[in-house]
Amino acid sequence: MQRDLQIDCEFTLALNNRTGKYFLCRDMIEACADLISRQLFWRLPSAKVPPRTMSRILGRLARIEVSFRTQHPWTYRVFPAMRGRRPVFFTDPRECVLYRLRRYDVVLCHDMGPITHPELYAPGVREIYSAAFERIKAARPLIIFVSEASKNDFIRLYGDDFPLLAVAHPPIRSDLDDAEEEEIPNLPSRFLLTVGSIGARKNHARAIAAYAMSGLADEGCAYVICGGPEPGAEAVEAAARDTKGVHLCGYVNDRQLRWLYRHARGFVLPSILEGFGLPAAEAINRALVPLVGAGGALHEVTGDSAVLVDPLDVGQIAAGMRTLVTMDDQERAARLAAMKANIGRFSSEAAVSAWRRAIQQSIASWRSDKGGPG
Repeated sequence: MQRDLQIDCEFTLALNNRTGKYFLCRDMIEACADLISRQLFWRLPSAKVPPRTMSRILGRLARIEVSFRTQHPWTYRVFPAMRGRRPVFFTDPRECVLYRLRRYDVVLCHDMGPITHPELYAPGVREIYSAAFERIKAARPLIIFVSEASKNDFIRLYGDDFPLLAVAHPPIRSDLDDAEEEEIPNLPSRFLLTVGSIGARKNHARAIAAYAMSGLADEGCAYVICGGPEPGAEAVEAAARDTKGVHLCGYVNDRQLRWLYRHARGFVLPSILEGFGLPAAEAINRALVPLVGAGGALHEVTGDSAVLVDPLDVGQIAAGMRTLVTMDDQERAARLAAMKANIGRFSSEAAVSAWRRAIQQSIASWRSDKGGPG
């Protein structure tokens, strides 16, 4: 394919990230490979993610430069920001700090949390993303969001005067259905389940307090939480140790995750902030009714048939947990049918189509600026 019909993809995100962000971008990059000339990992162009040791080194150097640029804006005058020969698709706003953005570049925005909820992130994150979004506001590139909630937060903060503000919902995984399972030993037969990074953002501390308030532990129903740590994990670990019936499992593999989904009584995720919320959608696919916060990305995923609560109200979360446990089969089936219809729109085909439209619009805008092929 002609090079003026392709863009570059800035994928520094892949150097130190193996969360849902990484897998979404990896899959979409593969699906749009005919429109992508090369991938960029900080300052290294490569056809694929560098080996682990190299990734760690490049990732650390990228973080150092991003932080330094953010703290010392004068460096742009001495060492100009990078500027791609072709349009650049940014898989995260952070790396916009390193580039001179143009109106035909594309930025993928996972969530606005570092701006709207800075207390949930590590020190310095807010400053980096504030700098990135100011550059985005000035350049007005094309932007894709992973949820309507993130898009609405962005518009509220930065307006809607952009050539593209599109939503590309991440596709829902379907590989949980027929694969093998692995039992996790020493868990009770009845339990509620939370899956996701453990920390302040997912609201685990309030969920644990709500579980204690619910009295479910005395009725033989446990509360199982699994996931890797993020900021605020220490407080969650302390609360779990001090609360009867809570099992903090840490990271589990896919076989164990399938077993947990199959045997749980309900799914609990009253998160304060989510970009999209794939675990809740996976729970629905595994016939679990989720408890989520009203409004925001999780509500967008589940629709109105989830058990909806105020994520800041421990009493509401406790009552919602009891609802999950005591719900009869008829109500459960009705809720799941409605939620499965809602998540049916989050397909791989829809996500790929949205990415391709954004890339094609980027290329068309770039070619127009150039006056046609060179």
